[in-house]
Amino acid sequence: MSEDKQAEPAPNDPAPPPQEEPPSPSKEDPAPPSREEAVKGLRGEASELSNGRFTEIISAAADRLAGAGNLNLFHGDIIVDGDFVAGLGGRVGARRSSRARTEPQDVIKATEYFVAPPDFCDGVGRLQSTSLLVMADAAATGRFTRALATLRDVVGKDTNVYRVTNSMLGNPNWRIPHPRSGYLVVDTASGDGKFAAGKLTDDWLTRISERLLEEESYLVVVTGPVTGSLATASRRMEFVVEELELPDPAEIVRRRVAGELPWLEPSELEDHLATNGLAELLEERDDPHFATRVASAVVEAVRTGEDIGKVVGKLSNPEDQVREWLSRSPDTADVALVLATAVLEDAGYLHVADAAIALYRQLSTSSATLTLRYLRRILAERGWLELVTPPTGDGGVSRLRFRSAHLRVAVLGVTWVELDGARTKILEWLKGLAEHNDVEVRARTAQAAGILATNDFEHGLHKYLLPWAASKTAVLRQSAAHGLNVAGTIGGNAEAAWSHIEQWAEFERSTRSPKLPITAGLAVGGRLGFDDPRRALLVLRTLVHRDSWELLEPVAISTKSLLQAGRATEVLRALLEWAERSDDEEATVKVLMTFSFAVLPEDGSGERPLLMREERKHRDVLPELWGRALADSSAQKLARAALRSWIRYADHDETVSSAVLDVLVGIADRGRADLERVLRLLQSWAEDPYAPSDKATEFHDTLVDLEKEAS
Repeated sequence: MSEDKQAEPAPNDPAPPPQEEPPSPSKEDPAPPSREEAVKGLRGEASELSNGRFTEIISAAADRLAGAGNLNLFHGDIIVDGDFVAGLGGRVGARRSSRARTEPQDVIKATEYFVAPPDFCDGVGRLQSTSLLVMADAAATGRFTRALATLRDVVGKDTNVYRVTNSMLGNPNWRIPHPRSGYLVVDTASGDGKFAAGKLTDDWLTRISERLLEEESYLVVVTGPVTGSLATASRRMEFVVEELELPDPAEIVRRRVAGELPWLEPSELEDHLATNGLAELLEERDDPHFATRVASAVVEAVRTGEDIGKVVGKLSNPEDQVREWLSRSPDTADVALVLATAVLEDAGYLHVADAAIALYRQLSTSSATLTLRYLRRILAERGWLELVTPPTGDGGVSRLRFRSAHLRVAVLGVTWVELDGARTKILEWLKGLAEHNDVEVRARTAQAAGILATNDFEHGLHKYLLPWAASKTAVLRQSAAHGLNVAGTIGGNAEAAWSHIEQWAEFERSTRSPKLPITAGLAVGGRLGFDDPRRALLVLRTLVHRDSWELLEPVAISTKSLLQAGRATEVLRALLEWAERSDDEEATVKVLMTFSFAVLPEDGSGERPLLMREERKHRDVLPELWGRALADSSAQKLARAALRSWIRYADHDETVSSAVLDVLVGIADRGRADLERVLRLLQSWAEDPYAPSDKATEFHDTLVDLEKEAS
């Protein structure tokens, strides 16, 4: 056994890191599988865990992230922007007197560059007919400026507009202080996140409307999304406008830049607005508040001669965008749907919707249930998300994703770091997704878990990756293995990840968690192993020589993954060396079983297996391993199944016939017993009463002819 151990480190090599203590094994752990059970598992659970779809999803998402640039997140303080009103001074949420008068000229100035959204006239019409209008929507949707513009159009440009506090909302005794005037209430959320407008009733709305009509006055209330008694008011539709349509952000920028820089020629203005990335940035953010910021930055850049492209780049910071969103104190439902999309990006709409609901129920302290209307908000989220719908008749499902790959990483990183009180509940929810029975969900969750761990690798490792890796649940161990790969490869933590994998592979069952070596075996079948196959194979060799048939499954799965990733030369040579040099009979059997499983084509894959495409590169080692496996009483059943699958490929694809025949000839050339074994197999497949193989007949006859010629 000593020859199979890794070499001792040279005197100048750094000492290995101290071994960590994983969770203690449970007394209820099942007994390790026997040889027969392990072989049976290779055709069952192992086949499911080795599903190439898992790696395919991880790889596709990684390719998308590769275009997102630097993944390091900067965790600074949250900057609260709020609804800042140009021309009126201060923030909407600042303390004000109970009646602050806004002069007509200030109203005109504040609405000078106002761009009317498509549904603006609807609000104007309602205010004209009822004298009372409630604008209910999220912050930074242009509610304040829209409210002023609505009052301006209804009461006229020469009328005073008074600001009143939200304490009058719900007060049945409130009286109109000044007849023939306009009034504006900005209803900010209280400490518990509730808005005063949520307590408005039919009776209050009707009574105040009548008083306003009598005094020829008008009141607009700006508040958050509809909740409470206002949501159930039967006359709500008469007074409330919600889910406001947004104005064109490009038009906001155009109008403000033209107004601030009147000396610009129209052609010059359009040239500035055509700067690369500007239109895409405005489309992604689709936010009146942000469009105003962009316009101010463009104006300043033109005045100072700064490159507008650089200005656009500074404004395109996804972390700032997420922090700005969090600074508005989004409700739990918003946090749930955005985070669910970040974890399961590009998954089917229903998967994301279900995950969002589950997270909402984890985070929410209320007993409110989610409605269809809530789910529709996934599609209505301002510019963040897009629903990618397959062409008609394509048979696919609609998938949800962020418009920018940067946003997924930013949402995961910033929310994970900033939402201190929610991390434990988010982690419980994430674990549930990591154990999901659908590989589409598990794979995306594993990648999200890896991205989260890049914020603080050791925290992520010990908080969830290590407990998952030690789990008795196979699919959770798979998620941990791939999450560790993501954290190691995209976060610059490859060496740290490898040190843990190598430690886990060495843990003994009697003193360490019995499941960590299994996860170590699965982990080397990911990107870390693809990038460093030599190191991956050393881990697999360690596991092959361990006295546990439970480790056969992860070894076989990762060997197959390495083959499919294009590491066939290194893998096949290693397997042959292990089989030839080992004096451990059980280890040799494991190697041959591993090979037989690895050469089985992936179920449902339309692509020709890599080894079948590269057979000529491995024409010596491939037949040798296959011949040994067919001759071994324990491995032969799996080896026969693999060979039968290759011949079935040839039945349906003539172009692979020569590759398959070369393998058969190579096996037969090993000796008389091998030739007779292959001929018997071919004859039985050719005469199969349920699925006879024409190619088996052809190959059988060819081998017989070649044998006659040789003799």
